[in-house]
Formats: sequence, C-alpha cells, structure tokens
Amino acid sequence: MDEQILEVYRQVADQISEQEFQDKVEEKVALMAGLCDGRTAAMLVARDLGSSEILTKIGSIRPEMGNVSFAGRVISISEIREFSRSDGSMGRVVNMTLADETGSVRLALWDENVELVRSGELKMDQCLKVRGLAREGYAGTEVSLSRGGGLEEVDLDIRPRREAYKIAELKADMGDVSLLGMVVDPGEVREFLRKDGRAGRVRTVVLGDETGKIRLTLWDDQAAMPLENGESLEVMGCSCRERYGSLELSAGRQSALKKSSKKVVFLESITPIQDLEPGIICSVAGFVTGLGEVREFQRDDGKPGRVANIYISDDTGRIRVALWGDHVDLIQGLDLGWRAEIIDAQAKSGWNDELELSCGWRTRITFAPPG
Repeated sequence: MDEQILEVYRQVADQISEQEFQDKVEEKVALMAGLCDGRTAAMLVARDLGSSEILTKIGSIRPEMGNVSFAGRVISISEIREFSRSDGSMGRVVNMTLADETGSVRLALWDENVELVRSGELKMDQCLKVRGLAREGYAGTEVSLSRGGGLEEVDLDIRPRREAYKIAELKADMGDVSLLGMVVDPGEVREFLRKDGRAGRVRTVVLGDETGKIRLTLWDDQAAMPLENGESLEVMGCSCRERYGSLELSAGRQSALKKSSKKVVFLESITPIQDLEPGIICSVAGFVTGLGEVREFQRDDGKPGRVANIYISDDTGRIRVALWGDHVDLIQGLDLGWRAEIIDAQAKSGWNDELELSCGWRTRITFAPPG
C-alpha cells in the first residue's frame, strides 16, 4: 500500500482491514474515472467511514497536495517582517515552524494573522491543528492559511523528531533538514556575480552516510569553510530539493554547519557494468581498455568544446566512457591497464544505440597506474 494511503488508513484501522480499505480506495479511483489520486480517494473512503477530518503527518506534506490538515508542535517563530506591496500597501508576515515525529514544516502567517503572534496567542511549544494550503516555498514545502483555513490549539502529546535524518530518508521539498555525513568530496569554491553586480561564492560538497550520498550547496561565508575528505560534518536547517533528477541539499541564512568528532561510515556503491541501464546515475570501477582521440567541436552557443572517449572494463563487461570539457585533461599520460573509478556518471544510449557513460560536471574521475 502506498505510504500516503497507509497514513490515512491508520486513522481508521479500527474500523476496517487494510485489504478492504485498499479495495475501497481502488473502487473510488475507478468510480471517479481517474479524476482523483490515491491519497484523495483514501480520504474520501475515510470520510465515508465517518472520519470527520484526516490529519496528514508533516513528513508527508508535499506542495502538490493543495489543502491539507495537520497537527504539530511550534518549535520556532521568526520575527515579524513588514514589506511594501507593488500597489504601495504595507504587508506583514511571520513564519512559524511546526514539527511532529515525522518532520517539520514552515507555516506562513500574513497580515491580520500576524497579530496572533504579536499578542502572544500563538507561542513556542504549543500544539496546533492547522488547515492550510501547501505550496513550494523558498526553503522547501511550506503551508499558508487559505481562506478556508484555520488554526486551533489542541491537547495532543506531539513529540517532534530530534534525531538527524539519514540521507536515504530525505525527500524533495523538505525544509529544516538536519543530518550528519562524511565529506566524500569537499568541492571547490567558485566565485560569481549576482544580478545586482555583487560578488558571491558557491561550493558544492558531497556528503555520505551508510544509506547513500547527497550534494550540499554552500553559499558565501559558509562556502569558505575549510573541509577535507573523510571529515564528519553536521548540517542543520537545510532545505532539500530535486535538481536534474537527484536530491540536493542547500544551506541558507538560517542553516548551521559544524564539524563533528562522530564517525560516519560511507562506502561508494559501485555498479557492475553488465547491470547498467539507460538513464541511471551510477558509479563504475575497472581498468582502461581503450583510448580514443580528443575531438573538438562547437557548442550550440558558439563556444568551443572538447570530448574524448575511453573504454572501461570490469569482470562483467566493457563500456565506452565519454569525457567532456575539463575531464578531457585527465587522459594526458593515461595508458591501457590503468585503474579507473568513475563516480556519478549517467548511462545513456550513444552512437548506434550502444550504451555508454557520459561524464558531466557532477562526475568525479580518478585514474591510477597499475601496481
């Protein structure tokens, strides 16, 4: 059973078996001629069983859900911010973070609702039931009070999650993410110019734990933090987004980073060449068994480009690897029989539909002579 449907079922589990509930959900989807998804159908079935309101766990809230109801404990309240609208009128906003045992979410209160915080009616450590509109915010999923929304204090024993997430537990649009990871690749600081002409700095760090790995984007002062391979890094208050088909973490102004003495175990997952499939991001290891020439070409934007093909073999097969841009420089002095490790390349159909690996800007490549 889908996790979102199972979440709804748990709230009516004393009235119906899991299989019967699943059957009714499928029947409801068919009856609606596909006009509702499984979660909506599950909520309709629960309503048919007499449930007046289904509360969504915070960790399951996604922007595409629209109207949601949930309960959480207030764990942070921002300062009230005033701003000017395009029509010249003044607006006010305050952000609250609510959490349960599955995660946390930002709740935005606008204009007259700000007075609930100013007056002290809403305060830290309260347990609230919220009816609002889920949407994609600056730091992940957030909820704002819609016209039919509301807030009320509830007498519930909500215990927010305290432990850090494992990388495999992360989902797109999560905010306020904390985790402990090992620095797999410290990355390099890059400078850029913002639209207003000011200089900025950015850095992409790869973190890993026993469940997987993820990229972490650091900005400005945080990007300058000294980091080395193998160090343990604790990150707090980051947002998680999906980018180019993979999840990434981004640190913001409210995020905190600190090195940790706790040991984190990470092992790179190496895919046998025979198991590669088009479209996957993967890592392979083997030996160089073929070398091609460097070819120069002109990109669509008129800029020059370079590409070189090599072949990598392991115990299960052989595959062509396309090296692009700066990766081409790595083949200087390279010879057959060298050990190769290609990390985070994309498998795709190449020339004559032959499967190949394409090394993009995310790919990390190391070569080592035999012996």
